[in-house]
Amino acid sequence: MNILLKIALSFFFLFYSSTAMYAQAKLEKSLITGKEINKTISPSEKHTYTFKLENGMAIIGELIQKEIDLVIDIYNPDDVFLKQIDSPNGKNGIEPIDLTANKFGVYKLVVHSLDKNSTKGSYTLQIQQILSLKDNMKRIAKKELPTKTLYNLWESSLTNDNAIDDFISNHKEKHIIEPIVGNNKEMLVTYFCVPHKNTEYVMLSGGPDFLGLRFQKLTNTKLFFVTQRVPKDARFNYGFNYFNLDKAGPYNEIESRSVEHAYDGTVEMPKAPRQIYISEKEGVAKGKLFPTSLFSDILKEERKISVHTPANYNSNTPHNLLIVFDGEAYGGRPNRRFRIPTPTIIDNLMADNKITPTVTVLVWSMGKRGKDLINEKFGDFIAKELIPWARSKYNIYPQASKVVLAGSSRGGFAASYIALKHSNAIGNVLSQSGSYWIKGTKNENHWIYPKENGKLIDAYKKSKLLPVNFYMDVGLYDAGASMLGMNRQFRDILELKGYKVDYREFKGGHSYVNWRGTLSDGIISLIGTHN
Repeated sequence: MNILLKIALSFFFLFYSSTAMYAQAKLEKSLITGKEINKTISPSEKHTYTFKLENGMAIIGELIQKEIDLVIDIYNPDDVFLKQIDSPNGKNGIEPIDLTANKFGVYKLVVHSLDKNSTKGSYTLQIQQILSLKDNMKRIAKKELPTKTLYNLWESSLTNDNAIDDFISNHKEKHIIEPIVGNNKEMLVTYFCVPHKNTEYVMLSGGPDFLGLRFQKLTNTKLFFVTQRVPKDARFNYGFNYFNLDKAGPYNEIESRSVEHAYDGTVEMPKAPRQIYISEKEGVAKGKLFPTSLFSDILKEERKISVHTPANYNSNTPHNLLIVFDGEAYGGRPNRRFRIPTPTIIDNLMADNKITPTVTVLVWSMGKRGKDLINEKFGDFIAKELIPWARSKYNIYPQASKVVLAGSSRGGFAASYIALKHSNAIGNVLSQSGSYWIKGTKNENHWIYPKENGKLIDAYKKSKLLPVNFYMDVGLYDAGASMLGMNRQFRDILELKGYKVDYREFKGGHSYVNWRGTLSDGIISLIGTHN
């Protein structure tokens, strides 16, 4: 090639390269805050814009599509693709731009269409704000934090090292309840804690989400929190579990994990059902509570019980007989801690003329409830020994229809099972969150996800209609299929068979904090003055 041709080609490539670089420069336009850009674009074109951000800054804007469906690709300063913005709004509508930089440099925004068969359209692009690190930090916090209280606490922590400690000390409970704007049925409950330094994460148990909720950390603080939407008429217990990770060895070669139950609390929402019978009332005469025992030939052991007789007990007047399992928890030990004040409840119901005269026998668990309440011999003890003993000591109606057998959880299961076997002695079942998932076999159902029906459901399916009335209640926040599901299924079987069933559900869990209130409902339902 002669020297003149080489020179000519060199000028040609130089001119071509300069032209291409100039064209590329025209394509890459730097964005200016507040300036509106209006462009026409074809499906084959790509329009590129650049903007410089420091780490933590943000760019906020929008692209308005006009007769063409566009997307926005965003690249970081290393020309690595970050994300694509593509709202499902077709050829017309807004594509919002909101990007927080995670490193310093020039970012690239590329506008183009994915539909190569589309016709030419246009767009308007405008960057409304470029936020500083401080302003963007506050904006993100307001967006991420679910309540104003949490935001204010976080903002206070930026300048006050004691903000978290002050917040904790000002709240006796580890939760707060706040309204939700525009929501008249629910409120927002925020749970909070300060776990250990070796805590990996924290889980909440209790409330509408019985499987648990995971806490998150309030940014740059030691406080962990989680929120839950809760109906205004709910009442339930909750707890926190810390999932801890310990490390050992020069390079942390050894890791060991443990779970620590760290806290228990109670949420009572503003419109939770009133529990009007659980407290002693001025002017209400008290009955007598008498702990005693009787020897069971069937069980071959001495059984502890407590008997409550109503105030001014009259041996000439026939009484209902109420038998309650878990006697220690249901107020059977005088001057000792209990979960449910059954004697007080009976006194108050009598004083308000809600029930006719009733003698109550509280059967102590004696540390054997897990075995006794699924044991047929224990049922024989109740029907063949305890009830005749009570009639020999007190004036009890002779009819089974005046006898109520009551219990919670396994106690509800036991009451229903014993009534099935001994309907000639027991005419009423009061079941609080009955454990109807129980099969009573070595291959027992999983307590949350039962594979098979509990044995009582099948037994009542196969049995003839018996002269037994039922009161049943269960919490909506109880253990899913095993508790709420099985209670509903058992109710349906009973109703289809023709039983009289008073079935109720409450916004709570598997807890005495609920059962203490619903016990009176069950007693009134079965032996109330209206019956």
